[in-house]
Amino acid sequence: MAMITRRNVLLTGAAALSTPMFVRRAHAADVDVVVIGAGAAGISTARELMKRGLTVTVIEADSRIGGRIHTDTEVFGVPYDVGAHWLHNREENPFVDYGLKHGFDMYEAPDEAVFYVGDRPANSDESKAYEAAEQKALDAIVNAARKGKDVAPADVVPDLGDWALSVNIYQGAYEMAKDFDHFSCSDWYTAEDGTDWYCREGFGTLFAHSARDVPVTLETAASEVRWGGSGVEVVTDNGTINARAVVVTVSMGVLAGGDIKFDPPLPVKKQEAINVLTMGHYNHVALQLKDNFFGVGSDGYYNYKITEEMNGAPMGFGALVDANGHGITYCDLGGEFARQMSDEGTGAMYDFVVSELKKAFGSKVEDAILNSSTFDWTTNPYTYGSFASAEPGGAWSRDELRSQEADRLWFAGEALSDDDWATVAGAHKSGLVVAEDIHDTL
Repeated sequence: MAMITRRNVLLTGAAALSTPMFVRRAHAADVDVVVIGAGAAGISTARELMKRGLTVTVIEADSRIGGRIHTDTEVFGVPYDVGAHWLHNREENPFVDYGLKHGFDMYEAPDEAVFYVGDRPANSDESKAYEAAEQKALDAIVNAARKGKDVAPADVVPDLGDWALSVNIYQGAYEMAKDFDHFSCSDWYTAEDGTDWYCREGFGTLFAHSARDVPVTLETAASEVRWGGSGVEVVTDNGTINARAVVVTVSMGVLAGGDIKFDPPLPVKKQEAINVLTMGHYNHVALQLKDNFFGVGSDGYYNYKITEEMNGAPMGFGALVDANGHGITYCDLGGEFARQMSDEGTGAMYDFVVSELKKAFGSKVEDAILNSSTFDWTTNPYTYGSFASAEPGGAWSRDELRSQEADRLWFAGEALSDDDWATVAGAHKSGLVVAEDIHDTL
């Protein structure tokens, strides 16, 4: 069974690694721009501003750059993308070309998947029934969006019978990090489509290499942005930075959580936009397996029929099998179920995944597990979630947050990309747009 994704439905109807330039130094007394956050948006903003002759200070609260882009090589001894892994929309994704230019092992994602019902692959009738249900849901969402309906998929998707929970998981939680009642059809429809690619060394490794030319001050958290005067003051735990302008690139989760105070407070419309452009939930349970028992090759998908709910949320996950050929299978929980499981803890997430796999494959599952790692983005203090999308009725929110305030306060990030939101490339391009605007303004 081929995977149907939001992106493809819209279409149809070894590298020499360098160390990034991390610095810990006293801040310059005065700079043109302070960039808060060293993820893809922060790095691209800073680089472009420096190219245009402006002085820039980039601060990052974490001990590393990348934000939700990070490749771990210690847990499994091979590259493991803790966060972003897919290089979406290769046709518009600059990181694919960058990787090819700099000797990374880049390749197109294969289109292979298996769908299980209980302890066996779905038969022909079941496969057709599931695909028909999935297509009904996608058609309903597209039709609503084309009519300008800023409503939840739950309001327009017809009764899908026994396949309803499965479709909600694989087109909602797995694709959008939200269930069908928590995102907008209109917002969903704005995303560009294209071919997915992978980097065998890990997306985080590729990103770190691409960011090595941008100096970043690490372990420096912004607590307040004072923007009421002729310039801005950014208060951090390492002192206050004075600048002509500031770019805030932290996640919507951090903004909504109030970790950064604004003085004066942001305009009401901006605050409302932050509150409706909410973070989804998408958490990894990664299994290092000595045997691939799924019936698909490297980078294939394992999905299965979902039959249970937890407090109204479908209980299940999707898996990317033997990612990059390194023997690591990413079992990903999404949406409201992922949020609920975050409350239970990483041990509960692992136990759930293993118990579900044992229902399909029996005792061979535990025998095959060599190592595991569970990462919870929902409770991560630097993100409070995975990626952002508009709640029903909130499709206007991205435009609102793209607008600058008083020629000195800008926002950038994956959430503010006009057509590549929820992607690293989208965050990167958002930063470029903001940098151009700041340069022209200052």
